[in-house]
Parts: sequence; C-alpha cells; structure tokens
Amino acid sequence: MSDFDDQLEILFKTTKTSKISELSGILDVSPSTIRTWRGRNKIPTSAFRKAEVAIQNVSEQDSKNTHIHLPFYEISASAGMGALIEVEEQANMISFEPEWLNKEIGVNPKDVFLMLVDGDSMYPTLKCGSMIMVNRNFNGLSDGIYVMRHDHNLLVKRLQMLPGGIIKVISDNNMYEPWEIDKKLLNGTDIELIGRVVWSGQRM
Repeated sequence: MSDFDDQLEILFKTTKTSKISELSGILDVSPSTIRTWRGRNKIPTSAFRKAEVAIQNVSEQDSKNTHIHLPFYEISASAGMGALIEVEEQANMISFEPEWLNKEIGVNPKDVFLMLVDGDSMYPTLKCGSMIMVNRNFNGLSDGIYVMRHDHNLLVKRLQMLPGGIIKVISDNNMYEPWEIDKKLLNGTDIELIGRVVWSGQRM
C-alpha cells in the first residue's frame, strides 16, 4: 500500500467515512483536490487537523443532543391567595442533563415539568417568580411541597400528614394561616394533587 493509501485509510477511520465524496465534505475540499493529493502521493498535515476538529465538533454536538428537554408551562402556581388558572399552554422546552436528573434529583424525565411560582406565601423557601420542577409520579403522599388544584386555583403549598387522614396545608410565610383538608377528598372534583415539587431555581 502506498503512502497515500495508508494516509487515506487513517483519514477514513478518523472521520468514520468510506468514500472520497463523504471525506471531501468533512474536510471541506473538492474530490478533485483529494485526487491531486494522490498524484503527489501525500496528504497535507492540515487535512488531518481538519479531520480531528470536525470529529470533535460532531462529538460535542452529539453530547448536546443527549440533553433531556423538559416542558415549561407559562402558568403559575400561586403561593399567595391563589390565582385562577384557565389556560395551561406549553410555552417551550428547557434542557437538563439526564445524569443530573437521575442522580441528583432522582426523577424520570417523562414524569416532570416546569412552571413558575406566583406570590409570597412560600417565602423564603420559594420566591415569587421561582421556577419549580414538578414530579407527577410520586410514591405515596408524605410531608413535602406540592402543586395542587383547589377550587379551580392552582396552588403550591407545603403539606404535612396528620393523624386521622388529615392533611395540614402550610405556607412557609407565617403571615398566612395554615388550613386542613381530609385526605379522602384528594384527587376529587374540588381538590387534586398535580405533583410534588422536587427542585426550584430562583434569583438571589
């Protein structure tokens, strides 16, 4: 095998191509230029550098494409007196790393979505305008922060389990009085649990 053929084989392996037409596209040269290299029996060093850069760019793009896109809804769960939510339209998608979602948050990307907090009743835990990640699929009801629908209002509140099937609905801001609901009424026509808040992002 000639020097040219040896070098061409290396370029094919580096760029994961098998045809001159494919290789010329990656190197951004014409097929006739590659034929000129054959006549010289040598491929310029710049071609190998181009191949390495091109493959690196492809790898970086593939890495970006592995991100999970979570739905972000332009609606707010009120952390105040409760805002009436009539339209729930998905606005766009926000990307997260799958490994971070799995290991740090411990959720299945298919079960979570993003929305905003409105009001100050969950301050300082959640500020007005905070973005929250809500997990629709949670195992059993336990103490924590949840998004719930109550009398057509979408609320974000801390729930505390009490004896006798009673749930205490708490605002972290002590200016708001807690109230109670019966666990039997959950997921009915008046009260529905949307999901558990598993992460928040907010301005300092």
